[in-house]
Amino acid sequence: MKKNLFLFLLALGCSGSLYSQGFSIVNGIWERGKPEAVKLFGIGNGALHEIASAKIDGENRFVFAFNPQEEGFYAIALSPTSSQNRYVFYFKPGDRLNVKIMAEGYELTGENTPENTEMARWRDFIFPLEDKAVYFQQKNSTYVDFFPLLDEKLDELKSYPAVATPNLLFNRRFEDFKRNDLLFVAINFIQTPRSAHPEGEDFNDYYREIDLPSLTRNTSILDYPGGISLALSSYMTLSRINSQSTDAEKKTKLADVSDLLLDGPDAHLIANDTIRGEIGILLARYIKTLPKFAEFKAKHGKSMVTDSQKKRMDDIELGLHKNVAGEEAIDFRFPDINEKEFALSGFKGKVVYIDVWATWCGPCRKEFPAMKELEKQYRDNKDIVFVGVNVDVSKDIQKWKNFLEKEQLPGIQIFAGDKANAELMKPYKISGIPRFILVGKDGKLVMADAPRPSSTEIKDLLDSVLKQ
Repeated sequence: MKKNLFLFLLALGCSGSLYSQGFSIVNGIWERGKPEAVKLFGIGNGALHEIASAKIDGENRFVFAFNPQEEGFYAIALSPTSSQNRYVFYFKPGDRLNVKIMAEGYELTGENTPENTEMARWRDFIFPLEDKAVYFQQKNSTYVDFFPLLDEKLDELKSYPAVATPNLLFNRRFEDFKRNDLLFVAINFIQTPRSAHPEGEDFNDYYREIDLPSLTRNTSILDYPGGISLALSSYMTLSRINSQSTDAEKKTKLADVSDLLLDGPDAHLIANDTIRGEIGILLARYIKTLPKFAEFKAKHGKSMVTDSQKKRMDDIELGLHKNVAGEEAIDFRFPDINEKEFALSGFKGKVVYIDVWATWCGPCRKEFPAMKELEKQYRDNKDIVFVGVNVDVSKDIQKWKNFLEKEQLPGIQIFAGDKANAELMKPYKISGIPRFILVGKDGKLVMADAPRPSSTEIKDLLDSVLKQ
C-alpha cells in the first residue's frame, strides 16, 4: 500500500474496482507553491505516519487510493513534522475526497462526504486564526491583533452550528478535534517568532482557563497531529503565565518538566495513563546521551504502560547507542559572511560543536540565547570551536547576513545555501532542524545528533569530550 502502488492501479483505470473493495480515493489539485509530491499520513499516538506519496503532475493534480485500516482522521501534507501545508480530513473505507489546495486554505470540489464537509466548514471558521498563527513568516501579527481576534472567534463559537452527520462516531470525535485544533492554533501563536510577545496580564482568559485534565480525559488528543506536544505545551503555557509563581520558580519548572508531570506533584493534571506515557516518550526523545537516558528510564520507566510505549523506549535507547559514531566526520566547506571558506576538517585538534539552523526556523531561534551563554562559558578555552551552519536557500543570503548583524550570533557562522542538502543534510541524515553535531579533537564524530544548548546534558558532555 505504501507510496505509489495504488496510483499505478488508478492509472490503469481500476478506480471503480477499488471503490467496490472499500478503498478511499482522493482526487486533488495543489496550487500552494510547487512541490514535486504530496503525502498522505495516518495519525497515531499524536504523530503522522506516512501511508502514500503522490507526484503532482503538470496540471497540479495528485491522486491517492488507500484502504483505511480504521475510520478516523488522516492528513494530506508535505512533511510529517511541519504544521504548514497540512490539511486534516476524515475517512471511512470507500470515501471519496475531491479537494483543491489553494494559496490560502482549500475548497471541496465535486463529490464529498458529510464528514469532510464539516471538516471544511470548521477550517473556514478557524482559518483567520490559523493564518496568523501557523503561516507567521508571511504575516506581521502580534498578540495585539491576535488576542482580540481569538476572543471574537470564541464568541462566535458559542453559536457554531451543531454537527449532525449520520455518523455518530464522527460527531463525537469531531467535538474533540475542534477543541484540540483551536488550542493548537492559540498555543502555536505564542510559541512562534513575533516582533512582540505577551507577558503576564497581556494573556487573555482563554490561556488561563486551559483545562489540562479535561484535555487528557480520554485519548482523543492522540488522533490530533502533534497532540502530545500540544498537551505538553499546554502544561508549559499554564506554568509560564501562572501569576502565583516567581520568574525563578517558572524557569526552574520549565527547565525539566519530567519530574513534575510524569510521576510528581503535577502528574494528576494528566488524567489518562496512556497519554502520560506518550508524554514520557516525547521527553525521552529529547535526551541525547546514554547516561541521561538511563537516569530518565530509572525514574520514569514505569510511566510507560503500553507494550508499544515500552518498545519505543527500547528503540530510543538503541538509537543512542548508534548515535555515538566514532567514525571520521564527513567533511564540508562553506563560506562565512566575508566569503572566507571554512572546512570542518580545518578544525582538527579542536572539539567542534555545530549548529545547523535557518533564519525561518522558530525552534532554531529559541536555542540562540542558550547557545550564546554556552559559548561564553568556553570563550577562554582554545580547544573548542562553535560553528553555525545556515541552510537558507542561496537567494536568501542577504537575509542571513542581516540576521547575523541583528542577532550577533557567537562562533564561526557559515552559509551552506543550495549546497546544504547534498553536502550536509543528506550525509548527516538531517531531516529536521535545529540539529547539533559534536566532533572530537581527532576529527571523528562524537554525536551526529548532539544535545541542544538549552539541554541539561550539553555542559557535562562538552567537558567530557574536551578531556579526551
